[in-house]
Amino acid sequence: MASLVCVFKIKHSLSEAVQKSIAAIGGLHLEGKTVLIKPNLVDPVSHTTGQITNPHLVEAVIKYCHQERAQRVIIGEGPSYYRSPEKLIDSFTKTGMKEAAERNEAEWLVFDDYPFRSYKNVSPFTPSRFSVTEFAFECDKIINIPVMKTHIFTKVTLAMKNLKGCLKREDKPRFHSNLARAVVELNKIVRPTLNIIDATNLKDSPPLIITGKDIVAVDSIGSSLMGFNPSQIETVKFGFEAGLGEMNLEEIEIVGADLKDLKMNFKLPQEEIKRSFPQLDLSIGQACCGCAIPIFSSLSRIRKKGGQLKGPLTIVAGKKNSLSGAKENLIVVGDCMESLFPEAHLKGCPPSEDEIIQALREFIE
Repeated sequence: MASLVCVFKIKHSLSEAVQKSIAAIGGLHLEGKTVLIKPNLVDPVSHTTGQITNPHLVEAVIKYCHQERAQRVIIGEGPSYYRSPEKLIDSFTKTGMKEAAERNEAEWLVFDDYPFRSYKNVSPFTPSRFSVTEFAFECDKIINIPVMKTHIFTKVTLAMKNLKGCLKREDKPRFHSNLARAVVELNKIVRPTLNIIDATNLKDSPPLIITGKDIVAVDSIGSSLMGFNPSQIETVKFGFEAGLGEMNLEEIEIVGADLKDLKMNFKLPQEEIKRSFPQLDLSIGQACCGCAIPIFSSLSRIRKKGGQLKGPLTIVAGKKNSLSGAKENLIVVGDCMESLFPEAHLKGCPPSEDEIIQALREFIE
């Protein structure tokens, strides 16, 4: 039987979209079960930014779970590594997710406040040791609700990569040495019952959700709609090769909306930054994720607020980096570069997003 994916255009309500899309792929049996809902709450921002899962969509899923007589519903997430531990709760309290849970008699929690299950020497592609939240194993069903967006290392971050939030906080950056393959290994351990890609806050597309039980097929359809070839998305390609699901579009049965009417044209973060800041020279090709991610996040925040560079600026990061010629306006990010450019060095391994933004302010108008 072909993998089944529902692409549902939201015309009336999110509750209707959730109920009809799940019914279209065969429904769920939740009576008496404990259900873990795993959204993407990477940062404490509004869902209208397209960076986190829409709390109203999660609310519709909670209602569906209660309708299907689930015994217990939990919303769980491990927010961004780049947020300090004491601020992880902000991803619930400042996004509306806490209120959505409490309005509908669901629990909410930060994984980092609870026990983890340890793994050792799982694969050459993962750290020698890492830990996964116990909720991924204690709950009977997992409903995975990522948001549709791009990523500097994996091109897209959809259902497969969303499971990275199940890792212990300190293990997350250690997964980035071979991110796509490490994510696939994690998907062998954490197996969602259902995946719903949240595409409710896209600027150039009608709101929709993509629903399916096959996580690779869901990401394949999502990637295709975003304008990418699924075979060139490493998480999808390696997931297919690992037997986690179907990648080939001709082998996926699609119900609901016609994909021909829904093509999008997502730009990679690198492309967006280059277009927004033409005078910026980003020399970070050898940088680890610890510096690269907050650099891009900081620039994206400035871009979205309409900030522009006053003049040429070079940002450097990465152990093996070298510059030809002196640079007048220079920011050097990360402690591994301190000895080479001490005067322009921004201390930290990595520095926080807020610290990078503060360093950028003198160059922004």
